[in-house]
Amino acid sequence: MRGLWSKMRVTEAPAPASAGGGSRSNTLLTTSNMAVLNIGSLNLDYVYRVDHFVRPGETLAASHRAVHAGGKGLNQSVALARAGATVLHAGCVGADGGMLLEVLKGEGVDVSMLAVHESEASGHTFIQVTEDGENGILYYPGTNGRVTVESMLLALDACEKDDIVMLQNELPDTAGLIEAALERGLRTVLNPSPFDASLLKAPLERLYALIVNETEARGFLADEAEGVEAAGLMALLERRYPDVNLILTLGSRGACGRVPGAEPFFVPAVKMKAVDTTGAGDTFAGYAVAALAAGEDLRTAMNRAAKASAISVTREGAATSIPRRSEVEALAV
Repeated sequence: MRGLWSKMRVTEAPAPASAGGGSRSNTLLTTSNMAVLNIGSLNLDYVYRVDHFVRPGETLAASHRAVHAGGKGLNQSVALARAGATVLHAGCVGADGGMLLEVLKGEGVDVSMLAVHESEASGHTFIQVTEDGENGILYYPGTNGRVTVESMLLALDACEKDDIVMLQNELPDTAGLIEAALERGLRTVLNPSPFDASLLKAPLERLYALIVNETEARGFLADEAEGVEAAGLMALLERRYPDVNLILTLGSRGACGRVPGAEPFFVPAVKMKAVDTTGAGDTFAGYAVAALAAGEDLRTAMNRAAKASAISVTREGAATSIPRRSEVEALAV
């Protein structure tokens, strides 16, 4: 995307028209790094503190309410930006999505490819949290469901081949987005969360990188993974995707990595006292991809991501828990 970003400084660029006929414009960023286009979900999270989960037919008063910006797409864009990457976020919000836009713009993320649908609510969740920390979540996709491959072509066509396209799996046609990115010769990274079998339609063997946890790895491998311990999953992934950079995250145990043509390696987790692990996976993915975009090797990228995710679990929240690059560099391990 350096055709747009690296050659222009504080240049106004038109945004796609909203469904209501309006349009926006936002300043474009500049950096010497390769750019990351993140096509991802954005949610408003409404969190209610309750004594117990609401029962059928019951009306229950909450003791506390908070509203947060969320969605795996937004969280990973924040992580990318705080790690130092140049980021453009493409997707869709509703007329109620001002908070989501402001959070991204506050992190320096380019939102010029975010469409606004005036007639549809932004994606949102209603989260009940009990006194013992259990939660129940009701999710409405809202404008995330409006994101189609066709609506993302403008953003994809703005990329250059050195740029990275990052995808999660909270949008309707992730497989189609993968194909569209690969058709343009773009380095495509997939963090398939949440996993579903529709992803298997995509040419995953042509990805630049695949970032999976144990559950997602087992989803890709299906019957092959039956009875296989976590340590054996990387060997199966290698066999399935020999030309893909692989990251298998194992929570508090660490992560395994593999560069095509090389032996797998292990990156231990950084031990910190965990308060809330909600944002750990998105922090890890964003920091790892930011390092790859800056030209770092996979092991270096994963070590930095491990430190960042360790810091994130010491704080509450998802996007709010993601550390800045200076904090990660200051962490001695």
